[in-house]
Amino acid sequence: MNDPQDKIKDVQAQQEERLAQEIAALNELPYIHLSQAHKPLPLITRLEAQTAEAVVTELKNKTIAVVVRNPKHDTTQKLLQALRNKYNKVNVSVVSDLALKLLIKKYPKEVLKETGISEEIEITDTAIKNFDKEKISIHELEEKIKKISSSDASMALEILFQASIGFGATDIHIEPQSENTVVRIKLDGILYEITKIDQHLHGLLLSRIKLLSGLKLNIHNESQEGNFSVNLPNREVEIRTSILPSQYGEDIALRILDPNSIVSLEELGLRKDLLSILKKHLSYPQGLILATGPTGSGKTTTLYACLNVLKAESTKIITIEDPIEYKLEGITQTEVNKDDDYTFSSGLRAILRQDPDALMLSELRDLDSTDPALQAALAGKKVFSTLHTIDAAGTSARLIDMGADPATVSSALSAAISQRLVRKLCKKCKKSTNLTDLEYQNFTEILGDLKNVIEFNVPKGAIIYEADNKGCTECSGTGYAGRTGVFEIMSATEGIKKQILENPSEEEMRDFLKQEDFTTMMQDAIVKVLQGITSISEIKRVLG
Repeated sequence: MNDPQDKIKDVQAQQEERLAQEIAALNELPYIHLSQAHKPLPLITRLEAQTAEAVVTELKNKTIAVVVRNPKHDTTQKLLQALRNKYNKVNVSVVSDLALKLLIKKYPKEVLKETGISEEIEITDTAIKNFDKEKISIHELEEKIKKISSSDASMALEILFQASIGFGATDIHIEPQSENTVVRIKLDGILYEITKIDQHLHGLLLSRIKLLSGLKLNIHNESQEGNFSVNLPNREVEIRTSILPSQYGEDIALRILDPNSIVSLEELGLRKDLLSILKKHLSYPQGLILATGPTGSGKTTTLYACLNVLKAESTKIITIEDPIEYKLEGITQTEVNKDDDYTFSSGLRAILRQDPDALMLSELRDLDSTDPALQAALAGKKVFSTLHTIDAAGTSARLIDMGADPATVSSALSAAISQRLVRKLCKKCKKSTNLTDLEYQNFTEILGDLKNVIEFNVPKGAIIYEADNKGCTECSGTGYAGRTGVFEIMSATEGIKKQILENPSEEEMRDFLKQEDFTTMMQDAIVKVLQGITSISEIKRVLG
């Protein structure tokens, strides 16, 4: 009897090949099946192939053949242009993600001999697990880095990534100062200083990171952006690089995009009543669902969780993103490329010709992106996007301010989800305290009639929790471990639709929402304080 796992793998492979066919057709390029993929021809390095998601497979009379996963990707376009400048003709074909990975695996391990720098960063699963077992604090990490030779940039960077991925950090900042360079990591939305390094090691790290990211080593007075991958045994963690010239040298910001950070709808932190509301909207065949809030509030994570709920063999989902943050299996993802006039507006028109059931734009920025999204929702599509607003009440005003017609907004909008991220208290070291009389009074006033929506009482002197300033080994000495969302969801009820037609201000919409069964982010945050999930000081930091 055939192994069920083999059958699953066969189905997944077939889905990837169908997806590659669709991308090829969309871009009017030839498609090459997995079984017909050739061996890689090392006219470009393994790192370039990984970064650009492209492999050279043939060279004949100054004509080369290149296979790509998505010809619209910015890095792919840059590589193809560089090859066109070098060769007479470049024939491009599309292959599946699986085929491309198999081709790249056939590359020999390469080393840049003139610098002695490996072309990739590989961290073993054992190294991550050992780091986790050590349970060192962020402050203890400084001693570990100080033991490294100031000439060993590779080891310093490897330990930085090992630590950052082990901690669950989202960013690494390497910032030159007048006398030294400060290294900080962002953990749960807060920057922590790790160590200070000398300018010599900063220069070596800068060169190492530029090489990994495919950036120009000899450019020092211009900003540059690139990316590379940190290879773990069970996954690839993409690193987005940003180099910015500053007063004392080049500032390096590294964004860590770990696929393990993608969560399910149930893991976002939605209360049961809000989760039920969102699932109801996801079940509708059409309409615009917006995730709103400032940068870094988890909007894209929420939309990815929604798309994963909808993902099925009978559902076609296409995204247009700037840039693609995480690769989602079973979903066609495209990336904005202004050089090729592939903008949100033009991309959306192309996507609609593919007749998707659901589509996502990573952000509504102006009328050029907003109007097609609204029209797509009116045309029977399920549309997802993000919008920068203070809260859900500001959604319609923001869309209308960008030039959208109030009647169109009223008809197309299905729901607006506003959110922030708050740190969760460490379960091991959080300290209990009692709600003061003043806090009880404030909580009671803010919660108001919340009991009409969910059964929740605030007893006097209730036990709440706060962070231990010293922390423990479980939370790396921070007092907090992980983050969760605080949410409010504005469903486009008949009453709200009528209100939108009047083009209300944000304040007018907030007043109207008080008449509806609507709970605010602050109310949600207070519930999480009373449940022992987060602290009063944390919701003050995030929500004011």
